[in-house]
Amino acid sequence: MKKIAFLAAGVAVVSATPAFAQATDSTTFDVTATVVDTCLIEEASDVPFGNIELENSDVPGEDSLTLNDGSQQGNTEPLWVSCNYAAKITASSTNDGLLNTANASLVDNDPDDFTNKINYRIELTSPAGNFPFLRHRTNAGGNSTSVTAAGAFHDEASMRVYIDADDTGKRPVAGSYTDTATLEVGPV
Repeated sequence: MKKIAFLAAGVAVVSATPAFAQATDSTTFDVTATVVDTCLIEEASDVPFGNIELENSDVPGEDSLTLNDGSQQGNTEPLWVSCNYAAKITASSTNDGLLNTANASLVDNDPDDFTNKINYRIELTSPAGNFPFLRHRTNAGGNSTSVTAAGAFHDEASMRVYIDADDTGKRPVAGSYTDTATLEVGPV
C-alpha cells in the first residue's frame, strides 16, 4: 500500500508542475474616435406670395389700400433640421422685409401713408420640441433672430412664412417686392 500512496503523491506533484514554465506578457492601448460637429438643414422652397390682397382695394375710405386683415400665408413646409451638438438656429432677412426698390421714390410723395417695404414672419417649429420655437419678424428691428437648442437634435421641422397686416402699418406702393431669407444652424 505504501508504494501505491507514494506513487499517487508523485503523480500529483508531476501534474501540478508544468514541464516548461512559460513567461507571459501583455500590452494595453487606447481606442479613440472623433465625430466632427455637424449641422444640416434641408433646402427650403422659394416663397411666392403672388398678388398681395389689399383691404378695400375697390372702396374709398380710411382703410383703403392697406394690407388685408389677418395673415396672408405664403408657404408652410416640412424641413429637416439636424445638429449633433447644442447649436444655434438663426433666421435672417437681407432687406429686413420685402422691399420694392424700383418704386421707392413713390413713397416720397406721401411718406405718412405709404411704404415700399412689406414686413413678414418666418416661424420654425420642432414638433418634438427638440429645439426652441423660432419666430423672426422683419419689423422687430435687427435683421436676424436666433434660438439655441439645449443639445443635439434631428427633426422634421415645420417652417411657415407669412405676412401679417399688423406688421406693416402703411400702405404698400405698387410694384414688385423681393427679399432673401436665410435659415442657418451652427455654433453658438
